Amino acid sequence: MSDGATFSLDSKKLAADGDRMVRQHLAAGTQAVTTTTRALERKLEAATQAAVPGRLFRAWNSSAYPEKGPAQNPVGTVWLKGRARTQGAVQFWTTPGAIRNKGATGGKYLAVPLPAAGSRGRGRSLSPVEWEARHNQELRFVARRGRPPLLVADNAVLSGRTRIARPNTARRTAAGRASTTVPIFVLLPLVRHRNAFSVAPIVDASKGELAREFFAAVRSAG
Repeated sequence: MSDGATFSLDSKKLAADGDRMVRQHLAAGTQAVTTTTRALERKLEAATQAAVPGRLFRAWNSSAYPEKGPAQNPVGTVWLKGRARTQGAVQFWTTPGAIRNKGATGGKYLAVPLPAAGSRGRGRSLSPVEWEARHNQELRFVARRGRPPLLVADNAVLSGRTRIARPNTARRTAAGRASTTVPIFVLLPLVRHRNAFSVAPIVDASKGELAREFFAAVRSAG
């Protein structure tokens, strides 16, 4: 008679344990993505606040799906709230280069609208081409020694409350509105911008943090 050992496997329990382990790892992945995504948003906010004056740092936002629970493909996203102006502001502070105008000034100057120019609506600035098309009047270039040149509107009047320039008309002249020359744009040769902070290294560092968060969540799950 030989000694022996008998082994038995509870297939149902084994399957349940395997399923539990898979769900724990999937949930750990979701937790890692959620935690890392929110941490990346906070780091980008901090970097922006430290380098850029004003409230641009508040433009960062993030979301994770799902926020918790097991998922095969959890997704975290960090984005900028706001439209082209906000995205352009972040690009200005994170990318070295120079801004030049591509409109009526032939690329030689950046046209900065003065209050008399008005706006396109929704807080967007007019370009010289848009101003001329809107008022059917050409702007005149005025060179100034030692100072940035201007684009001015001749034969113009300023509205009473908004102080926005409009071409004078025969009706306005008959009503006693005197014409004047109004500066509409100040022209800057170029505006240099610099990388006051860089987004890519912050994002790259989060890739390693994602792995650490995942293994920490797995250990925490038991």
